[in-house]
Amino acid sequence: MGNSTSKAARRLPKRTEPPSWAGSGSQSSGAVPKRPIAREQKDQAIEDDARDPQFMNNLSRLGVVNVDHHMKAFQPHQKSREIIESQKQSEQEAISMQPSRNRVQASTLSFLLDKSKSASTRQEMIELADQYGVDIEILEKISQYVTSPSIKSDSVVRNVRNEDGEEELSVMAIWVQSRAFKT
Repeated sequence: MGNSTSKAARRLPKRTEPPSWAGSGSQSSGAVPKRPIAREQKDQAIEDDARDPQFMNNLSRLGVVNVDHHMKAFQPHQKSREIIESQKQSEQEAISMQPSRNRVQASTLSFLLDKSKSASTRQEMIELADQYGVDIEILEKISQYVTSPSIKSDSVVRNVRNEDGEEELSVMAIWVQSRAFKT
């Protein structure tokens, strides 16, 4: 079973020549150095390029550049800066003891949505929203998309699982909108 002759010998790959692309970024000592793209002093090639008639013709055809000095500066990082400022403001509001308008915790929002289901008039909803520091328009908009869980009363099913009396309860959740918001 453990005989070494029955097992295949493990062979590592042999080293081959380095690929043609290896080391292409570095120059060998025998390579001719490239001519620099920019120079501190003007040489004859730069002077010849400056006297190029076709280049001068193209420049004159373009004409004078008009610069609008009253143009608003482009700031590519402005959006990022606004996000960071918004986060700082949110953190400051969270730290402060004074509650800010239209900002409530999720548990408070769930409780508010529950209470709004029992409100029958718009005036009751306005008073409820003011009590929790939320604008009625915002509460109305939120209640179109978010609700707290409600149980359909005739959907309660109780099953006894075993002789110990362990019970399983299943109910159906439904969407209930406040009567005050219904149009």
